[in-house]
Amino acid sequence: MFQKIEKYTLLALTLVMLTACSSGDSDENEEVAQVDKTNPSITCESSITVFIDAGKNVATVNYATPVGTDNLPGTVTEQTAGLASGASFPIGTTTNTFVATDKAGNTATCSFDVVVTEPSSNKPYAVADGVEVPTGKKWVKVEDMSDEFDGTTFNDNKWHRYPSSDGFSWIGRPPALFEADNVTVANGNLNITVEKFDAPKRVNGIDWTHGGAIVRSKITAKPGYYYECKMQANKTIMSSTFWIAFKQNCNTGPVRKLELDIQECVGRLTNTAAWADNFDQIYASNTWRHERDCDTEVTGSKQSPAKTILTEKNNSRYFVYGCWWKSPTEILFYLDGKLSHSITNPPADFDLEGHITMAIETYDWNPIDANTIFETASFDDLTTKYDWVRTWKLEDE
Repeated sequence: MFQKIEKYTLLALTLVMLTACSSGDSDENEEVAQVDKTNPSITCESSITVFIDAGKNVATVNYATPVGTDNLPGTVTEQTAGLASGASFPIGTTTNTFVATDKAGNTATCSFDVVVTEPSSNKPYAVADGVEVPTGKKWVKVEDMSDEFDGTTFNDNKWHRYPSSDGFSWIGRPPALFEADNVTVANGNLNITVEKFDAPKRVNGIDWTHGGAIVRSKITAKPGYYYECKMQANKTIMSSTFWIAFKQNCNTGPVRKLELDIQECVGRLTNTAAWADNFDQIYASNTWRHERDCDTEVTGSKQSPAKTILTEKNNSRYFVYGCWWKSPTEILFYLDGKLSHSITNPPADFDLEGHITMAIETYDWNPIDANTIFETASFDDLTTKYDWVRTWKLEDE
């Protein structure tokens, strides 16, 4: 009997204690709510603008995630809009909003924008990443050496496509012959398509089995200018290039034969030599002083190259290749708007005028093999595509 009463007594005491504790917490929370009228604080960083890589439609963006603070502990921060740091942000504006809530329910909010965009066509692609503009100067587009390749008509006023008319008299490197009918403008691109002939073509005593093409600017390229193109390479063993070619005249000059390669790659490698490694996923630039019969100042061609190995094939997407021919002795190369490599020790002063050149050719060091795709590949796989070519010069503001 006494044991039973004792059990009921203990149970009653326990319930009283629990009720008292519960009532105490409630009173404490209520007291905090009544006393804490101070909002927490939270600060977001300034809006971020990201220039997207060529050929992509998202950009990975990292930022400092804001954390709310308060006069009392227990503040919680939540993101209520936008994307987390490290996410892939789409083209356009994404607003990121964060809310800090303290224990009393007071809140504070901050927001900032992430703007993903492609650089404007009114400025060099790389201006956003540091192509410096000297004080009092501005970049101005050289329209006669720039082309967006819109529409369906090749601009014969700006570009040569017939080797017989460009003044160089170079018709190709065997076995690929330069042919103007391989050059088209369509779908917003300058297209240079390669081919295998149904039967060899005999020109200048040579049997040509394949076709490529060459396009050159009619206006001459000059030191100090910035040159850039948005290009996707073809998938064959043939080249995809963007460079500046210089004429030579043994009678009137210039006697020096120079060559400034901005980008030179192939779509597929058949060469296993170590020096050719990655030539299908490379940003390869070079400066040449060629040996020619009437040039007695140099023995043997001399070069000073620079390169960046890519993580993607050149034919996997469009890349933007840029070159600031800053001075006769300093040439800077940009990839997708960012400084990639430079040449500051060319084998000669690059102080002559040349011609922007886009040549799709064969190389004896990367020969056609049994796995050729010329007969079976699609137009896209056989074509080097130039979305645009732009040239810029510095002028007074």
